[in-house]
Amino acid sequence: MDYDIYCDESRQDLLTSPASITATNRFCCIGGLMLTTESRAALKAKIKELRDKHSVFGEMKWGTVSENKLKIYADLIDLFFDTDELNFRTVVIDAQKVDNDIFNESNSELGYYKFYYQLLFHWTSYRNGYRVFTDQKTNRDKQRLQELKRILNNSFSFGSPIYDIQAIDSKESLILQMENVIMGAVGYKYNFNGNGSSTAKEAIVKHIESQLGHEIAPTSVSEQKFNIFEIQLREGL
Repeated sequence: MDYDIYCDESRQDLLTSPASITATNRFCCIGGLMLTTESRAALKAKIKELRDKHSVFGEMKWGTVSENKLKIYADLIDLFFDTDELNFRTVVIDAQKVDNDIFNESNSELGYYKFYYQLLFHWTSYRNGYRVFTDQKTNRDKQRLQELKRILNNSFSFGSPIYDIQAIDSKESLILQMENVIMGAVGYKYNFNGNGSSTAKEAIVKHIESQLGHEIAPTSVSEQKFNIFEIQLREGL
């Protein structure tokens, strides 16, 4: 079966600017939404219906969660949980434990894509085919996405299941916008642990936890719908 994966990142600057790390700005996320290719059009139509219902036409993202838009974001979360074909996975990284000088040839971009590899390799199977869409990002190495595709496919014993990896504009992708909101909530939980200054963002975190039936926290490897992989790094790794 063919799948689409929409990927984005949150607080990725922490991997390149250690000086910006604080007690409430420490964890970054690289995550994605996976759905069957055949279900993509139906999901986009449902998200458009929510936008029309709430008269929200700008880009939806975690940074715009506010009291006056709380309802549409809550409905967006409900749509995710109501859509059986749709799954979420994110890698959570404690940025203060990442040492690019030692392990990534002093190349933070290389380290960043190593985490992307961890997200995708453990989420895909040679039995299926995948098209991966990432939010646009300026890379010093212009071939970085194609290199990631090559390394991923070489990691499988059979076939080349990663058909393509391409960058797209999040402003043009409703599914990528949904992913950004969900992953933003995970990052907010990790960084503020219930003590964030935004009541609207805390409300969305609680709404997700209500749907899950438990707090946002690392899950088992087998969890399909809402998978959180918190990478355990030793200091200096």
